[in-house]
Amino acid sequence: MTEAELVEQLLTLPDVATQKRFLEEHRLLLNDEVARLLDLQVAHFLRADIHKALEIADHLCYIAELTDNPFYKAWSRVSEADARSIGLGEYELAISLYDEAASIFEAHGSPRYAWAQLGKVNALSCVGRYEDALEVGHRISPVLEAQGWRRSLSILSMNLGNVYSRRGEDAESLAMYEQAADLCKQMGKDGTTDWAMIQQNRAVAQRNLGRFDASIETSKLARDTLLQLDEKVEAARAEQALALTYFILGRFNEALELLDHVGEVFLADGRKRDAMLVELYTSDCLLELRRFSDVLEKCQRVRGLFAEIRSHEVEALAIINEAVAYAELHRYDEALVSLSEARQIFAEAGSQVRAASTDLERSAVLLCQARYPESLAMAQKCITTFNAHSLPIEGAQALIVAARGALALQEYPQVYEFLNEALQVGEKLNIPTVRYQSHSLLGALAAAQGDIGTAQKEYEVAIQEVERLRGRLMIEFRVSFLEGKEALYEDMVGICIAQDQFLLGLEYAERAKSRALLDLLAYRLDLTIQAKDAKDNPMVEELTHLRAERDHLYRRWESEAEGAERNERGWSSSQSLRQQAQQEVLLLEKKITDLWHRLLVHNADYAREAALWAVRTESAQPYIDLDTVLVEYYTVHGKLVVFLVTTNDVQALRLDTDISRIKALMQSLQLNLRTVPKSPARVLPALTANAQAILHRLYQLLIEPIQGRFEEYSKLIIVPHDSLHYLPFHALYDGNSYLIEHYEISYLPSSSSLPYCRELRPHSENSVVVGHSNGNYLPHAVEEAQTIATLLKGQLFVEEDAVLAKLYQAIPNCRIIHLAAHGDFRLDNPLFSGLALADGWLTTIDIFNLRLQASLVTLSACQTGRNVLGGGDELLGLMRALLSSGAASVALTLWAVEDRSTAQIMETFYQGIVQGKSKGDSLRHAQLDFLRSGDGLSDAQAEHYSHPYFWAPFFLAGDAGPL
Repeated sequence: MTEAELVEQLLTLPDVATQKRFLEEHRLLLNDEVARLLDLQVAHFLRADIHKALEIADHLCYIAELTDNPFYKAWSRVSEADARSIGLGEYELAISLYDEAASIFEAHGSPRYAWAQLGKVNALSCVGRYEDALEVGHRISPVLEAQGWRRSLSILSMNLGNVYSRRGEDAESLAMYEQAADLCKQMGKDGTTDWAMIQQNRAVAQRNLGRFDASIETSKLARDTLLQLDEKVEAARAEQALALTYFILGRFNEALELLDHVGEVFLADGRKRDAMLVELYTSDCLLELRRFSDVLEKCQRVRGLFAEIRSHEVEALAIINEAVAYAELHRYDEALVSLSEARQIFAEAGSQVRAASTDLERSAVLLCQARYPESLAMAQKCITTFNAHSLPIEGAQALIVAARGALALQEYPQVYEFLNEALQVGEKLNIPTVRYQSHSLLGALAAAQGDIGTAQKEYEVAIQEVERLRGRLMIEFRVSFLEGKEALYEDMVGICIAQDQFLLGLEYAERAKSRALLDLLAYRLDLTIQAKDAKDNPMVEELTHLRAERDHLYRRWESEAEGAERNERGWSSSQSLRQQAQQEVLLLEKKITDLWHRLLVHNADYAREAALWAVRTESAQPYIDLDTVLVEYYTVHGKLVVFLVTTNDVQALRLDTDISRIKALMQSLQLNLRTVPKSPARVLPALTANAQAILHRLYQLLIEPIQGRFEEYSKLIIVPHDSLHYLPFHALYDGNSYLIEHYEISYLPSSSSLPYCRELRPHSENSVVVGHSNGNYLPHAVEEAQTIATLLKGQLFVEEDAVLAKLYQAIPNCRIIHLAAHGDFRLDNPLFSGLALADGWLTTIDIFNLRLQASLVTLSACQTGRNVLGGGDELLGLMRALLSSGAASVALTLWAVEDRSTAQIMETFYQGIVQGKSKGDSLRHAQLDFLRSGDGLSDAQAEHYSHPYFWAPFFLAGDAGPL
């Protein structure tokens, strides 16, 4: 039996006792080569299975007993120390084990005592004993050199590089890594693997010094070399270093894609600790994308693992990210508690740089709490620390925080000094995050000093940098990325209006509104669940499985026929069943959302194409009819402004109101609307009068100041902003009549979307109509569908035939699609808003997977037009999905609708369309007919149904013209 065979057989035995008996039986075969091979196994399991690594180190100790060889005992102490230090973060214990091993070698006159101290250098640096680490390194270096142990010398040089790196002395660190690499080259092929691994550390030092191009090339060189050597795990580490460089450069999508792959490699190799570190680095990216709930979730997992293995510095890094997320969520007290905890860990470890990084985040929180002098003083101390350690990136970030504090204190010369220095770093190192923040603050500084021209120029540069960063993201992440950056656009719009630059002001407002939808329309980006690379097939298969599992759970949850089966599972009541089922559904939906986003990141080739980064604003003017005025609202720091756009003119003015007043009135209106379906007929007239009073006040604030400017027009296109998306403008009341009685009204998420909606002209004459009563909960839905199908001479699916498969097969070439069913708006996750059909839900995520050529899609169901407002005024919900999938216009509802009135309005709506009227005109007359005549109703019923609740939820988004 060879030594390799002996080790292989040993490691396959089931338990420690059996393994020890095996060693006893083969004690005559135990030699240096066996010890060496076991030591290599310890190194392999350090990050994959630390308990296995310790078990093998113990075998080395047992071999020392069996052979009475003290060197094997020393060897076992080094192996255990490596496991304690690298695997568990038990640095003090590891240091004592390294010393014990060195003492054994030294007592026997062996120079291997120097080899036994290699790991001690790294362990000492990990507990902040940098001078001790350097002293040990310089003491053992001559011994290793005298013995000609090049590999040990290269490891020592790398460990010394790590010491300098932890001290923030990256120039010295880089020199040591280069020395280590040269030693590996002298070893020829035997040194190739170590050389490639050293390149990973070189890449980190280069990145910290701002040498990003060199860092990228070094990481790629290391990765490619390690892949050639079939060192997949170490190649993944090189990719991890590359991802972090991309992150600093704002190439977030590329960073996320690489980190996703690296995490998969580590998990496949059983390296849970390394995979959890990837979670930490991913949370860095997610912080920039403002996905704070995801950050908190990941950081909790990272904290738990690294606290368990007592790797406290990594735990503290997770705590910092957790604190930043808390601060962004305005949970400032929690943020400060977390930062204090992290700082204490770094202080105990003697890590000045990381302690300063923690202080910088504390300074940012103090700034949010308006504690400006404290914030500024702390940021200035951080600047000093980062400059002393030659850390330009961290220094620039500290300068920006200091500039914010100084600006708040009106210390303008100091602001300019801070920002000028930060901008020099951002320009020199090509860091867009530093540049955009610097230019934004320079704009604010100029505005504060009354220099409007300079402010406008600085804001423009800042906006370009934001859009450059945004363009390199997967489309769905662009929404959250813009959160918190709207103020920059608002500043620019405010300046433009103040200078009567109305067209330019409209352009900047449009650059901040529904950009993800516009990107989908302009570039025909594909959000379907498909694998563009074969390696993503398992992800697609898992998504398909999870979606089917979710649909099944929903059906089981809602089916009373399965009550007996539910009780068999041990649930005490239907309520407990629903609660448990709800939690299962929410968990599945979270998995689906996360997995879909991962797939989209992989598929986002467009994020690398520079031609697609620039924001395009399409002028709506060429597409506006002569009888139409487009009314676009925009909020500038809480105050409302409005643009009036016709085919040949753009005007703008500020309204004498703010969005908070509008929101208060809308809350009152929503309360009124929610009361209607629960109220007896006798109180309806009073509710109607109350609704009209609220709508009249809203009319006075939003329409009356501008109505004189569009009296000669007959059509209005409303582009809302912020919470105005939830307001039925067509129901605003002038005291005698509703706005819809004077104008045909349609809506757009942004004026730039009008050209894309107008350009969609389907060739097909087909139509499909679906009606599902949801267990007779909506008895008029089937009747409505049958009536409309007859009018359109279209394909009809009702009740049990209203299944997803038939719908998917029928709709791709349809000009009109009408769905009458129960709807559900999901505020918590709009991807799962949808309509209930016979065999499941048609959700937002399902619609993203469709390819439509429809002139009109009508969702005749409750709340189908409600959306979650994302960053950049993005409307997250069914409307966005339908427009991006190819619908030219969508008829939707703003609140829960009444079954009977809906059927009547929809019938009249389609009668108008069949007669050749435009979509907008048809919907207007359907609502007016219902409002005015109460066709087929008694006087009491007509008065009952005159409340806006019954006729006003319906609105048309997109192209309001003819089919």
